[in-house]
Amino acid sequence: MKKEIIITTLALFTGFLCSNTLYGQNFYKEKISRNQYLQAGLGLGAMYADNSGRFRGLEVKTGPSVSFTYGRKIHSNVDLRGNLGYQRTQSQDQNYFTNQVVQSWRENGQAVGSKNNLIYLDMMPTLHIVGSTNHTQRKRVNLYLGTGLGLLFNLSEVTNLSENGSERKKRSQAVPYIPVRGGLSYRLNLYTDIAIEGSVLMTFSDELDGNVGFNRFNDYPVSGQIVFRRYLNTIKSVD
Repeated sequence: MKKEIIITTLALFTGFLCSNTLYGQNFYKEKISRNQYLQAGLGLGAMYADNSGRFRGLEVKTGPSVSFTYGRKIHSNVDLRGNLGYQRTQSQDQNYFTNQVVQSWRENGQAVGSKNNLIYLDMMPTLHIVGSTNHTQRKRVNLYLGTGLGLLFNLSEVTNLSENGSERKKRSQAVPYIPVRGGLSYRLNLYTDIAIEGSVLMTFSDELDGNVGFNRFNDYPVSGQIVFRRYLNTIKSVD
């Protein structure tokens, strides 16, 4: 009986030591903040452009929008991120516009239609409303907003009208832009967030759709996405 008590006591003591060792390792692992993350987003996009339709009334055509992001925290409230994305947009149908508008475009050599494949790359600091010094301390819900500089590549097909009918031309161009991007994030678990994110790419060109001067501003691609963000463990020796 005495032997059984000694064995049981040793087993409990050993289990206690192992438990504390594992807890200590886990505590050490989480004490080192995960300051880098990867993010992927999927959603829909459109473009504010001369032949895209009435944007204020949401009478525009939408297309797929995807993005990939690498970010790194540089302050408790600020991270620096690089974004790579793709968006497809197209103009409204020709019969959406009045005959007078279409005739004016034909006479001035402006495109009545366009299909655009937009590839964009930008860098931007992002401000998080609620800051945190460690990934374990971040709030369940947070707001963020940022702006920066980027370059957009547009591979498009535009349609012009002439006396001989319609003519389609393929074009390519690269234009700089200022991204304005913000979102509302929700913490799913210790390492993962989900967010609703919106972007406006304020380009320095009014020629993305092959039509110039019909609207007040330049051509601005916009998108809304659902994104998943994963905080990275850079300490390879710690599981």
